[in-house]
Amino acid sequence: MKLLLILLAAAAAAGEKKPLPNQAGNGDVDLAGTLMIDRQEIQRAVGADLGPGYFVVRIKVVPKTDMPLRVSADDFTLISRKDGDRSPALEPSQIANPAGLVVHPAAEQPGGDGTVTHGPIWGGVTPRVGSSSGKKSAGSEKKSDDSPESKTENPAGQPALLDALKAKMLADAETKTPVEGLLYFALSGKLKPKDVSLIYKGPAGKLVMEFK
Repeated sequence: MKLLLILLAAAAAAGEKKPLPNQAGNGDVDLAGTLMIDRQEIQRAVGADLGPGYFVVRIKVVPKTDMPLRVSADDFTLISRKDGDRSPALEPSQIANPAGLVVHPAAEQPGGDGTVTHGPIWGGVTPRVGSSSGKKSAGSEKKSDDSPESKTENPAGQPALLDALKAKMLADAETKTPVEGLLYFALSGKLKPKDVSLIYKGPAGKLVMEFK
């Protein structure tokens, strides 16, 4: 009897599927992603230079049901497992910066219950003017050079960069078929792919993707 239980436990363990790097999925959706950290690699993927401090994920979303799935960049967040730093997916206008906005990821900010929140604090979060979708446009006033916050400076006012980012980003749409595109993030510090996780939280549930 004891031997039988051991064999059953071993069979159950063997049947468990461990999540594969660069992949995540459930009964409603499959995700496959590639993380880009190197600035030159990002430039080749986008077709323009974003500047320092950006991370890009090439994501493929595969719906698995007969119902259309709403896909949006807003479903994704990139997190550093080293210090908890996190970034929502950025809009192209936040990077190309035609309005003169600068994203300032703060190193540390006080959180609730005596905790410390690591990562970007998106100041002045308001719906983008002219947007009927109510998406959030994150930014903060430009700080002086002696600001204690680490700044991610953007190539200001570059129409070519804005067009390239829009053309390559993951489309916001309802779909029954696989879609693919780029997601843009800003994280502070030197990170390797193994230090980063992509969180999906959307209509198909919540998933975590690790990278290698």
